[in-house]
Amino acid sequence: MFQVKICGVRLKSDVAAVGAAGGDAVGLNFFPPSVRFVDPMSTDASQLADAARGHALRTVGVFVNEPVARIRQISEWLNLDAVQLHGDESIDQAIELQGDGLTVIRAIKLPVADLTTDLIDAATGPAAAAGLHLLLDADAGRMHGGSGKTLHWPAIHQWSAENPEARWTLAGGLDDDNVRQAVEVSGATSVDVASGVERPRGVKNDDRIRRFVSEFQAAKAG
Repeated sequence: MFQVKICGVRLKSDVAAVGAAGGDAVGLNFFPPSVRFVDPMSTDASQLADAARGHALRTVGVFVNEPVARIRQISEWLNLDAVQLHGDESIDQAIELQGDGLTVIRAIKLPVADLTTDLIDAATGPAAAAGLHLLLDADAGRMHGGSGKTLHWPAIHQWSAENPEARWTLAGGLDDDNVRQAVEVSGATSVDVASGVERPRGVKNDDRIRRFVSEFQAAKAG
């Protein structure tokens, strides 16, 4: 899927920073209440997608409770590499999108406290059985992400060891200070960040992006 996705980019300079840092994917946030929202049918969104391709980055559209038909329309308009379902979409909707040939990432919102392998199994089971790529994120309630809260990485490591066939990405409160530890403890081979590379909130910071990617790569190098 990808190793490092910087989510919620809004400027072509953000995209360039991700490419220069060595990331391999960007996320375009299509959830209107979010501070990172980009109108998917706007010229801005089209230019961001084009810029990502120019930097050899994958483009992922982040959707929250949109109808399948609209997701199809936007994906085709922007030529997205993947769609990320981050709301309360059903497994049937995800399977329908897969049937259209789209790569689907299913966000799994997990509690930040008392996380166990049984809880992760229960939350991920249907999506994993459908062959979806899983994005393990901290439950942010009605905002559907961007909480800045981290998950219990040892529990995720244990769950992953028990489910080696699962394809997953770690999210939830990652930043340039903790991503190395998160990868080393959880065993993640793919990570996703939004607020953790911003200063101030909603504004991507080139230095934090560069350090985030560097710390991830250092963790993978051992």
